[in-house]
Amino acid sequence: MIQTFTPEQLRRIGSLKWSGITSSTGAPTIGAWVAEMDFGTSPRLEEVMISAIRNGLLGYQPKWLAPRLAEATTVFQAQRFGWQIAPEQVRLVESVLSSLRSVITHFLQPQAPVIVPTPAYMPFLTIPKALGHPVIEVPSLHGEAAGQRGWMLDLEGIRAGLEAGAGLMILCNPWNPVGRVFSVEELTELHKLLAGYEVLVFSDEIHSPLVLADVPFVSYASLGADFAAHTVTATAASKGWNIAGLPSAQLIVPDERLRERWDRVGAELQFGASTIGTLATIAAYRETDPWQDEVRRYIDLNMEAVEQAIANSPIDFTRPEGGYLSWWGFEGLGLGDNPSAKIRELAGIAVNEGASLGADYSQWARFNFACSHEVTAEIIERMLNLIQGASLA
Repeated sequence: MIQTFTPEQLRRIGSLKWSGITSSTGAPTIGAWVAEMDFGTSPRLEEVMISAIRNGLLGYQPKWLAPRLAEATTVFQAQRFGWQIAPEQVRLVESVLSSLRSVITHFLQPQAPVIVPTPAYMPFLTIPKALGHPVIEVPSLHGEAAGQRGWMLDLEGIRAGLEAGAGLMILCNPWNPVGRVFSVEELTELHKLLAGYEVLVFSDEIHSPLVLADVPFVSYASLGADFAAHTVTATAASKGWNIAGLPSAQLIVPDERLRERWDRVGAELQFGASTIGTLATIAAYRETDPWQDEVRRYIDLNMEAVEQAIANSPIDFTRPEGGYLSWWGFEGLGLGDNPSAKIRELAGIAVNEGASLGADYSQWARFNFACSHEVTAEIIERMLNLIQGASLA
């Protein structure tokens, strides 16, 4: 049975999700923005971390840690997703984002553009620019243009970015914030396009342990040597087991040439990973965890409740296939130029501003549903009341 912490408990401990954003009057808000859960973590991971602390494993990384992490990663990828990789193809790193910074800094030509399909996780739009690389935002297909999928990559838009000289494309699968899990057919069509250009793929798969729907998760690089030859895959247990405050991530680089390049420039990122977080990751990956299965079922019930409750409302929403984040559209609903501000001030809910996830999405907002069923119901009620009030104004 997962433990769901109450808003009062989370505010008392100073949870960033529940105390990091208040209304303009200082009133508390429902925490539905930063990507962490209200569920604590798995009891098995708690045991491992507490044992390490009691046994004094609080110093620098022991030499055996990275090899054990690599072994555990191969076990997890094979058992959960059917991807057969070797331990020597896995690198321990601090985080997905620090790895992205290193790839951009060391693998790209100066000022080479970076393609980012939008809407996108916010740092994917800001990190390349901070490193001197233009970002080519490619607004994705939506609605009728995406068929029954809700959201799809715009391959012609990506092609235009490639023609403009892009050296890297960032692929997020499952897709933050819309929750899509890409099919083999979609990934294959993307590869057919990318194969004609000198371009790397940085595949962020940090939400893959949280696939909710009855769809298979397939890593882009797992589809063959040609896919892997231009791909650096980044993943972690941080979202799936709610240990994001304990930095530890994994790079999977099956291609020997790319791996050699990484080892020349990125090896130091290993030492930013926390020992405790890496021990927890090893435990998460090595054992079947009923807690994690229950979390996925619990979040899926939250998403089902949202889908049913707003089905007849004018809110634009596609039920996520993976992750606990969701993407809500408010075009023409009277919430002004920045709906997230109205949602915060009038409904008392802290969400991510749509424009921060892509230039074309000022009328959208990102919601986090890794919360209790009761909080989910409260978010739904407040949002429907807000929309009704805006329509009557």
